[in-house]
Amino acid sequence: MSGLTEFSGFEVIRAAMEVENNGHRFYSTMSEKAVNELARDIFSSLAQDEIQHLKTLESLVPKYEDGAFWDDEEEFLPYLQRFRDKEIFPSAERLEQALQENDPDISALGLAIEAEEKFSEYFHVAAKHARTSEGREAFHWLAKEEDRHAAILRERKEKILAER
Repeated sequence: MSGLTEFSGFEVIRAAMEVENNGHRFYSTMSEKAVNELARDIFSSLAQDEIQHLKTLESLVPKYEDGAFWDDEEEFLPYLQRFRDKEIFPSAERLEQALQENDPDISALGLAIEAEEKFSEYFHVAAKHARTSEGREAFHWLAKEEDRHAAILRERKEKILAER
């Protein structure tokens, strides 16, 4: 069995959209709760980026809801099923725990870096297996965006730590 009943191309996009929504909520919350202005600014900027990512994913929906799936589905779909079951952006409990630590902004930046790296991996794999060139291009772009976010977050974390 190909696994299509478990995880179609459309579901990959829907799952990615849900994670982008969660990312927007996470970054919006952190921009409100951050103490350091540098942290607050980056979280606010990333919240807006997540909205743009959602728009890109929404543009892919028509291409995948009509049955365009993925190359190498036997290998790819079980990977995505496992990936989907993992938490990408921190849960409310994990976020609350980070906010209670001695250095909540640094803890939250660490959680955000981890999340961006996981989501980048998701998009890199989706791009590798996308059947359409539009899907490949969009997923490559999204993977690069998540890599860029992780790099920005690392740089901002280092800058905040250096200012102390």
